[in-house]
Amino acid sequence: MTVLWLIITPVFTVVLLAALLAVAFYVGSRRLAQRIETAMGDPPQRTLWEIFLTLREHSVSSLLMTMQRAESAHPAERPMGSPVHPDWLSVIGIDPATFAPPPLGLEPVDLSVALGPASARPLVLSMPVIVAPMGYGIGLSAETKVALAQASSLASIAIASGEGPFLPEERAYAQKWVLQESRGSWAHQPAVRQLADMIELQWGQGSEGSKRVVKKSRDLPVRAQRAVGGRAVIRAAPLRLEEWVSEVRNDRPDCPLGVKIPATNHLETDLAYLCTLGVDVITLDGAGAGSAGSPAVISDHFGVPTAIAAHRAHRWLLSQGVRSRVSLVVSGGIHDAADIARLMALGADAVAVGTELLFSLLHEQVAEKVFRFPPTQLAFARSSSNRAPKINQHQASEHAVNWLEATREELKIILRTTGTTSWGEFRRLRPLVTRTAEAAQLFDIPFDGLPQKPGNLADTVGELVTSYQQLNAILVGLLGSGGSGSVGRPRYRH
Repeated sequence: MTVLWLIITPVFTVVLLAALLAVAFYVGSRRLAQRIETAMGDPPQRTLWEIFLTLREHSVSSLLMTMQRAESAHPAERPMGSPVHPDWLSVIGIDPATFAPPPLGLEPVDLSVALGPASARPLVLSMPVIVAPMGYGIGLSAETKVALAQASSLASIAIASGEGPFLPEERAYAQKWVLQESRGSWAHQPAVRQLADMIELQWGQGSEGSKRVVKKSRDLPVRAQRAVGGRAVIRAAPLRLEEWVSEVRNDRPDCPLGVKIPATNHLETDLAYLCTLGVDVITLDGAGAGSAGSPAVISDHFGVPTAIAAHRAHRWLLSQGVRSRVSLVVSGGIHDAADIARLMALGADAVAVGTELLFSLLHEQVAEKVFRFPPTQLAFARSSSNRAPKINQHQASEHAVNWLEATREELKIILRTTGTTSWGEFRRLRPLVTRTAEAAQLFDIPFDGLPQKPGNLADTVGELVTSYQQLNAILVGLLGSGGSGSVGRPRYRH
């Protein structure tokens, strides 16, 4: 009996507890449902539904911007990248080859491009990619810049210096180096110009427009502080652009000279002015461009999307007969090989990639420190306001090279799949389709929702010849049946 009682008691206890829990759950769920139902009828300002509804109406990003303004009383800033609405690149697809032309097998394809073809020493890249200008000190750390320079050399492309002061180590590791002269007073050094493979005058950028930028001393590493004289102030250029171009030309007449501007809706007017200055390369920074600490009010709302800028600029340069002389580089919101290929088909000669390379070089290093430092802080310059540890430079370089080499292989796949062997062929073929009728009209490319009529010259001429032959046969028949050799006036049925 004792043994039986010892067995029954725990079982009874478990059953009783389960029953009590079931009753409690039933009663609790009923009450919770009643409270939810009541709350749903109340104004949202009185309940927690307000959070749900607010997140439906306002993005997390916009709420973070609002909290930033409320906390600091300063313009809100973005870390890297900007939203673009609509994202035109995402609605453009690439059309595969089938019969005419057929896709390629493993035939070699040429990904190389030359910027500034009219200059004495064009800048030749093994593929149409430049490491975007991200300045030392006012943006990236020395280790990050060197890792990117090493990656650019191993990939046989170029890296641009950015707005920060000259970093000798970057130039030492970069096989091909673009000196970006900013509007900062420290950037105009004739001796440094002699080291460049190309020089770009920075008149503005998509994420900042042409606004004045000030970086405080506490945000700069000591070495950068010394180089810029305490704090970095980027304002209107110290020279008129005509004088600036002339000065650089005198110092370096042999290398390509470019100018970088934000893409605007008066783009054609800007291009006309730059072409009168005889520049070799024009860089357009579209909406979506990233920058360290960009003012959100500009990066979120100013400028023309990169895809539209490339299309309009290419079309205008062609119409003016200068397309073969002036190279076009675009940047802003470029994520992968497909984006690069789309922009090449729309008219770009090369693209500048920044944010994606930063994310790539930080691969495997973010996880170790993610709870202590925001990811991009690891890549930014260390200062009194950024205590992030140094990155592993060799590991960072390796992962950046991996991204570039993967992109190279993907670009080869894209060319082969469209039946082309070079970017010149790819642009002439322009194998693009759009997912929307609006994009088709905007970019003058086929809409994949409608069947495509034959549009090449041979087909058009063939149709005309057939039409004339049919017309000639009708006329001969009429003349033959008329007897008198005259053709009567036709009767028209209304």
